[in-house]
Amino acid sequence: MRSGTTTKRMARYLPRLGTLTSSALIVLAMPPVEWSFLVFVGLLPWFFSLKGCKTLSSALLQSLWLNILLGFGGAFWVALGTQRYLSVGAPAGALALLLHSLVHQGQLVLFGMLFWKALRAAAPQTLMRVLGLASLYTGLDWVTPKLFHDSLGMILYAYPELRHLAALGGVPLLTFAVALVNLASYSWLTGLIDRKPEDGFAAMAGPSLRLVLPFAGFVLLGSFQLAQTKEALKASSRSLRVGFVQGNIDNALRRRVADADPDAARTSLERYLSGTQRLSSSPETLELIVWPEASYPGIFRKPENEGQLTLNLAFDRFIADLAVPIAFGAYDREDSAGRRRLRNALYLVTPTREQPAKQLSPMQVYHKATLFPVGEYFPMLDEATVRRWLPNSTHLSSGDGPSLLELSVSKGGPVLLGPSICYEDVSATHARSLAMLGADLLINISNDSWFGDHGAARWHLIAAALRSVETGLPQVRATNSGYSAFILPTGELHELTRFDESAERSFELPLVSARPT
Repeated sequence: MRSGTTTKRMARYLPRLGTLTSSALIVLAMPPVEWSFLVFVGLLPWFFSLKGCKTLSSALLQSLWLNILLGFGGAFWVALGTQRYLSVGAPAGALALLLHSLVHQGQLVLFGMLFWKALRAAAPQTLMRVLGLASLYTGLDWVTPKLFHDSLGMILYAYPELRHLAALGGVPLLTFAVALVNLASYSWLTGLIDRKPEDGFAAMAGPSLRLVLPFAGFVLLGSFQLAQTKEALKASSRSLRVGFVQGNIDNALRRRVADADPDAARTSLERYLSGTQRLSSSPETLELIVWPEASYPGIFRKPENEGQLTLNLAFDRFIADLAVPIAFGAYDREDSAGRRRLRNALYLVTPTREQPAKQLSPMQVYHKATLFPVGEYFPMLDEATVRRWLPNSTHLSSGDGPSLLELSVSKGGPVLLGPSICYEDVSATHARSLAMLGADLLINISNDSWFGDHGAARWHLIAAALRSVETGLPQVRATNSGYSAFILPTGELHELTRFDESAERSFELPLVSARPT
């Protein structure tokens, strides 16, 4: 008797079947599986679990479970990335995943409690209630802090018409569409379940319209915006032939480069030099070549020893002989007040064929402004403390904010490049700032090799592609191990690389004006 009572008591603290089902559906809709259609019903089972809760604390518990399960199932690569990047053991990686999962989708916890309260007052059987609840979820999703800025709305990238809602309202509008369809489906199903025999099927007309009309409206609105974007691309009178190199430097070699191993530095750089030579031998005349984040091994043009000086001079001579501008990732150093500061940087080096052998090519630099917590800095901890705990960690200083680089081309005047480095492309604010500054082309350089091909790299690509949809700007994205691509304002990917391969690609990107979102 006591055993049965204890079992029932314990069961109250476990996730219900509906919560488990919603977790599975949403995880399957996300990378790496990407059965995207499941997102339209992903929240439904959880809604029914909440309906069955008798107390607010029970609803809170089911909401917490959904948040945690999505963290473990949809972001399990956090453990792997932590282990590889910080060179720590599996227990530390598991701890990082647990901590992240507790706050992975915090808006679900808040919304779950408010939705339960709303159900106690009245079921969402009117259009205004459905719209109100969808707006509530979207607002909570928008204001809730998230490490990766990820949202259920991003899953709609798979559908060209629907993803173009982002051109009007960014990812929050995509999230609103997901929430509204799920809530309208819940309203339709509860109406069907609660229907009395004497009501007839005519009574289902209202719930059916609440389900069909919003979805049809989203498709029509997105289709109209997609058509406008395609017309703008057709009307474009300027273009830029761009190439990128994906070197696929493995993590062991990158770690040796970080430890100032000169042989590793030369091997790593040679991989990119060889790829660039193959790329430049193509019949098309390239106007810009892009390398990934930290593809130049070490600090550029501020050598700290003889080996770094030799590497710097050889690389600069290579660029001068190539006579094609190169944008690449490296580190920059600043010494002030006796303190050495390192910054993650994107350099644009623009050579001239006539320059003397000992003359350095003109250079512009952008410093990464939004650093990745723990990966590039530890909040409220100084570098010495972090180094004692995690010798392989990186402690960087941030840049001043979004800024543009100017690329001179033979026709049509300069092209203004809007740079972002790795984590910065998950932020719509960063891309929007670049568009407002007058960028003609977005450039993103990244390295997702630490996470492996388990979903993180694909999520990152989707985030970058949505920045082009939002701003209406083309983009070149160069990564170390994938996924690299040329991205049109429609969100289409051209010359997409596979993960974990070496590749060189080029493409003629049309240049169009940014649009307000």
